Amino acid sequence: MAKEPTTNNHFIHEQYIIFNLGDEEYAIPITIVEEIVKITNLIRVPQSKSYFAGIMDIRGKVVRMIDLAKRLNIKNVNETADRAIVINIEGKSVGVIVDKVSHVVHFPANQVDPPPPSVKGISSRYITGVGKKENRFIILIDIEKILTVEEIAEMATAI
Repeated sequence: MAKEPTTNNHFIHEQYIIFNLGDEEYAIPITIVEEIVKITNLIRVPQSKSYFAGIMDIRGKVVRMIDLAKRLNIKNVNETADRAIVINIEGKSVGVIVDKVSHVVHFPANQVDPPPPSVKGISSRYITGVGKKENRFIILIDIEKILTVEEIAEMATAI
């Protein structure tokens, strides 16, 4: 069986969920997405990291919520973000707060360029590539490098 081509030592996924942070479009592989939720009853946790927005009950399960714009130091984002993408990182559910979730897109390997050195202050170590769709560039990010297992474990102890 042939292996899929790789970029940055990751398999190239073909389906991504597109979301916005400020004016920029980003994408993560749909394979790690559990669901998209409306943010309700977010409970703030005192003395936690600035990007840790708090916890939320999603159908009886406590989910840690991360403000992705703050985690990536992206300025001028919508302060009234009300959507989160719940992802699975090493068996743990984490909600990633974004400005807007738009749609799922298919990126064949020939529509993905290698990552540039940095984009809008985001280190290239978080970027797996740049997808091209309808004269737009969409930054493909490696959410598992942005939210390390250690950080997720640290957030668990804050609860």
